[in-house]
Amino acid sequence: MLDLVYENQTGDSKWPEEFFRPIINKAIYRLNLPEKKIELGLHLVAPERSRELNKQYRHKDEPTDVLSFPLDERGLKEYGILPLGDIFICLEVAQRQAEEMKIPLNQEMARLAVHGLLHLFGYDHEISPEDEKKMTDLQEEIINSLSL
Repeated sequence: MLDLVYENQTGDSKWPEEFFRPIINKAIYRLNLPEKKIELGLHLVAPERSRELNKQYRHKDEPTDVLSFPLDERGLKEYGILPLGDIFICLEVAQRQAEEMKIPLNQEMARLAVHGLLHLFGYDHEISPEDEKKMTDLQEEIINSLSL
């Protein structure tokens, strides 16, 4: 079961919680965790907020497409609750990337949500080429299983 805290700070009403919920649920199912209670925050942000977070936590002074902040709350696991953390997606950067890749924006938004979620589960494409392939393959498998 997914306990999703959703916040859209962009003012763009085309991206409701209902768009993201089935994407996250599909990824959770693929990761073999459907029986767990998953707690997750998902935030759509403007470039200024993305840049601020990216600068503070990654020392990169520019907005980025998606940032993930894992939450380490081991004490809740004994109750069957898995608090994951927060995902921040910058809508403006996602729009630019979708245009560059010539793909629909909803596909890019889904990819970023899944990408952020995989980071919360410990996947990291920046460790090695093998880790990048493993994460990218899983990400694309989940995206391809969606009806977008």
